[in-house]
Amino acid sequence: MQGARSIALQTLSFFDANGYISFRKLDIALSTLSSQDRSFCMNIIYGCLRKRVSIDFELSRFLTKPSKLPHAVLNALRIGAFQILYMKSIPEYAALKSSVDMIVVKEFKGLVNAVLRKLINGGPAKRKPLNILYSHPEWLVNYWREFAWIDDFEEFLEYNQTPPVQTVLSLGRENELIKNGFIFDKSEYSDLSCVFQKGSSIENLQIIDEIEYLLSKTAIPVLTHKGSLTGKINSMPWLLHTLTPEKIDGYSKVAVESLGNFSREHNEFIYYSQAFTVEENKHALDVLKGFEPVMMEDFFAEHKISARFDGKGYWLQPWKAPATCYLARVRSAN
Repeated sequence: MQGARSIALQTLSFFDANGYISFRKLDIALSTLSSQDRSFCMNIIYGCLRKRVSIDFELSRFLTKPSKLPHAVLNALRIGAFQILYMKSIPEYAALKSSVDMIVVKEFKGLVNAVLRKLINGGPAKRKPLNILYSHPEWLVNYWREFAWIDDFEEFLEYNQTPPVQTVLSLGRENELIKNGFIFDKSEYSDLSCVFQKGSSIENLQIIDEIEYLLSKTAIPVLTHKGSLTGKINSMPWLLHTLTPEKIDGYSKVAVESLGNFSREHNEFIYYSQAFTVEENKHALDVLKGFEPVMMEDFFAEHKISARFDGKGYWLQPWKAPATCYLARVRSAN
């Protein structure tokens, strides 16, 4: 039976070869593990994806041609480095040995052993560019740096690196959550509960997008645009390695088309964009000829949400809103 680290290695290597994670295969593999090992495995997978830019920077100090290594070898190094740098509960020798043990070819065993020993002995680099410090691709940091609507730029980058909590509809079921080992608290924005640690399975427990939940109470039609999902990087860290400027341009065309179609059916609606790009938000709204923005200050004040208005819509701020996203309410002027 495969162990947690072995499943993580296969998943990360599959991602490198194919550009996506096969969650169906992953779920089957995880079903063979204990609940503790499942959590450990997912922590390794998501952690390595979140911290990959930083990890690869550290590993490159001790590798001449990392891009030439087989996926399995490079990911064994990443898994070891992630544990050494970010999982202080794992002894360094255990992180090193387990990574070496995952390698079959003797030559690569020696390489993994040598590189991780150097990392342990030398520690992380003292000076790092901002994108390395917060483990983001450089182009994306440069893109967001120009956004006047981000209150605190480094806080925003840190938010993207922070594992999110799930919000669930739990009214009247709090005792059931406690009994089943959930660790949770009431959301500060709604009557949903924020789950920090899952317990055993509970029938019909609904996981809900809190923004959609709040908007549903306004009785105004909502157009949801997922697009580049750049507002969801904290929950989908693989986006840090699959997004490109060209893809953002493509998603902006989808946003424009969706807005155009929706506006023909509704005289007033709310645009909820899970993308954090100007192309999919402020610029996409240019397609709405004959519509004007409607202020949402009362909505944000009621729910204690922090947002910045750009003249057309609102950018919701990290840790000051249920999610980092964009909202715009528009109404036909005719």
